[in-house]
Amino acid sequence: MPYLRLLLIALSALSCGLLLARCQSSTSKDRDEKVLVITQGGVYSGSYRSLDSSVPCVRIATSEPVQLLNCTLAGAGDLIVSGEGTDLVVRNCRGYGLEPSRTGVGRGRFVNSYRARRLWIEHNYFEQTSGLNIDRWSTAAGVSGVSQPLLVRYNQARNIDGRWRGNQGSTRASFVILNTVRSLAGVEISYNEVRNTANQSLVEDNINLYASSGTSSSPIRVHNNFVFGAYPYPATATGYTGTGMTTDGNGNASEVTAYVEAYENQFISTCNAAMNIAAGHDIYYHDNRLVTSGLLADGTRLPSTWAGTSIFNYYKLPGNVFFNNRVERTVVGYMSKGGQNGRLDMSPGACASCAVEPLPNPVTVDTERGEEQRWQQKLQQKNISLGPEGCKE
Repeated sequence: MPYLRLLLIALSALSCGLLLARCQSSTSKDRDEKVLVITQGGVYSGSYRSLDSSVPCVRIATSEPVQLLNCTLAGAGDLIVSGEGTDLVVRNCRGYGLEPSRTGVGRGRFVNSYRARRLWIEHNYFEQTSGLNIDRWSTAAGVSGVSQPLLVRYNQARNIDGRWRGNQGSTRASFVILNTVRSLAGVEISYNEVRNTANQSLVEDNINLYASSGTSSSPIRVHNNFVFGAYPYPATATGYTGTGMTTDGNGNASEVTAYVEAYENQFISTCNAAMNIAAGHDIYYHDNRLVTSGLLADGTRLPSTWAGTSIFNYYKLPGNVFFNNRVERTVVGYMSKGGQNGRLDMSPGACASCAVEPLPNPVTVDTERGEEQRWQQKLQQKNISLGPEGCKE
């Protein structure tokens, strides 16, 4: 037994050493193209690269369980694409969006998923991509023994970017969008850190729940995320419709976004708005922090800010479709072009039932920095590590 224990220790040390070496070498982005098509289940690692916007770095073409571990991906298009019925875990991977290979298209997604059965995206780092697209959900039976089929957690994202090549247009991009993922229990989006830099990114809603729903007993849980930055391009543009988080989608009561609980998130420096409920029912925002100074760090004013939070019936749906939506115990300090004395914590006429706790004036760039410190303290207190484990960007 002592010899077995020593062998296990040695193997563990070797594994850590290989992981560290892989992480250290993954920063090179000038390798030859190498893509992967997965047709059978298993654990896959490695470095993959595609300079063609129409060719993903990795394509999952099997319903057998697949794990992508410790991969480094760089691509002009989608980095990971998964087809119907996928059972996929993406963990400890790094993704780098490259310039699109042709005009009229945007940068690809880090993960572009269609009708998955299980999707766990955790402890990854990705930059200059158009984020995570989770499109619909499989009608097939779920994965045995898995009570949480959809998890997005412990990730670090930088510069969600929907700009086309040469900045000649754009595609809507989000850190994560759930598109028509309906009546799915066990959905969690938590402890992600998203940072968008002005004039180096173009995000719409950092988190967008479109015609997606949990269940009455298991709402979609969006909690303890830190999102910094939601800007038009250029950042000094006057028109912008993005946010920190928005619920969206038209339809009847079974089709719109519903059964969502979003709490203990921080949305900082977001133009237009921080957290909106634009559609749906049974949506509960509480104990969040929404802070926007209306300025960049160098003092540049952001002219496209509007209001911190709102509950507004964007699609003008009847009361049996848009109902039971709440914003409670939310700390807000939102500097706006349209507010009295340059401040607008709640959207006029669209937040009568909102219960917010206003931050004292002035709300400045230093106030935003204080939210960063609060976030780092939370991670330390909870002993939570973000991004790929074993090496850091």
